Amino acid sequence: MTRDEISALLPFLANGTLEGTERAEVQDAVTHDPELAAELEALKAVRATIQAEESYSPGEMGLARLMRDVDAETQAANANRRPLIWQIAAAILLALVVGQTVWQFTDSGPGGYQLAGDTPPAFTAAFRDDVTEAELRSLLLEAGVEIVSGPSALGLYALAPLEGVTREEARAELEASDLVETLETAETPD
Repeated sequence: MTRDEISALLPFLANGTLEGTERAEVQDAVTHDPELAAELEALKAVRATIQAEESYSPGEMGLARLMRDVDAETQAANANRRPLIWQIAAAILLALVVGQTVWQFTDSGPGGYQLAGDTPPAFTAAFRDDVTEAELRSLLLEAGVEIVSGPSALGLYALAPLEGVTREEARAELEASDLVETLETAETPD
């Protein structure tokens, strides 16, 4: 073998992967040539240094990075999750607030609150299709009535006179308007 061929085989000898007659020839050349012996010692030192360091394969590093990201996402999700006790406490508090509100408004004696839909209707009316909101509002104020329900699926409104306005006065004003198509007396429940 030539010196260059022996020099090319030195890394294999340093790693212990050279066998047979090649190994014997390279070892014989190293024992007789101090430069080759120094090169072999340098290669062995590099090999020992590399083996002493912790090395990671790209797969191990990728897996480690993935596991770190999964842990971070899991911790973020757990931080955003409220404990069950707080959810139960919020539900109880909501029930108490709703219950108190219902109790206050159902126990309204004389002078208490009255729901707007509690007023019984006096008339059922249908207005022209082209009536604007401003015209309708003006008519209702002039007639002294309020809408208590509607419009229904047929476009009918239930109207009731305001306090201090009689049914007859309200009827007369509504019938005099060209905005009203039909006006009927509402049926009162028995």
